[in-house]
Amino acid sequence: MSEKLFLLLTFCLILQSCSPDEESVVIQNESYVFIDEFDFFDQSVWNKEVHEAGWTNNELQSYDAEHVSVGTDEGRSVLMLTAERKGNRIMSGRINSRGKKTFKHGRIEASIKLPDLGNGLWPAFWLMGDNEKSWPACGEIDVMEMGSHEAIITGNIPTMMNAAIHYGTDVEGHRQEYHQSNFATNLLDGEYHKYTLERSEYSLDIYVDDIKFHSFDISKASGRKDYFQDDFFILFNLAVGGDFTGINEIDDVTALKDGDKAVMYIDWIKISN
Repeated sequence: MSEKLFLLLTFCLILQSCSPDEESVVIQNESYVFIDEFDFFDQSVWNKEVHEAGWTNNELQSYDAEHVSVGTDEGRSVLMLTAERKGNRIMSGRINSRGKKTFKHGRIEASIKLPDLGNGLWPAFWLMGDNEKSWPACGEIDVMEMGSHEAIITGNIPTMMNAAIHYGTDVEGHRQEYHQSNFATNLLDGEYHKYTLERSEYSLDIYVDDIKFHSFDISKASGRKDYFQDDFFILFNLAVGGDFTGINEIDDVTALKDGDKAVMYIDWIKISN
């Protein structure tokens, strides 16, 4: 098969996977300035967070270091964030790169495999401003989060994804812009999917498996520019319950019965100019 024909067939397959409001874009850029393939937990890059249940967003889990680990999956070394229920207590994992690894303009992408979210699991890949400002003045970019209340009530948990930005002078002045819609394919199919943010001074473009999901305008005219000009640090977490899911009682979390575990796997994260 010729190279031109192969590329044409590949492009056609991508087009067939798009829903009408999705744009097929093949991103090609191998100029990586940072790669972590999680052969080990690199403490020079990542911090393990520790928080009690209810610390934020009325979430049901507590975060501890024990539920963040590096292991193997399908023969590859991966970061594992494990949510576990023991009786009336749920523990899970959350990491960030604050003060160690930041991202400004360019492209950041992560290969992630998500568990069956059932009702209650809330995985996320996101960024916050690495500055001295409090939330939401620091700025927040949610590249991927799933398991929303809307997804639960509509029966679209495997396909409904949310991307968002949060900003404002203070908590009372908090503003957000979000895009939640069904992706063309099942993102909980037991496979790894690539979630990408392309960030410039003027826009934030979100892709899933190289298919454009949404674009946020952060130009000066939008009134949001000042909140998104700093370096941002990276976060991964697997939350349980809370405001996003609309679940506030542990027994309503169908994804985790007593003794159950669920794992969010991150194969790699890459940053390029």
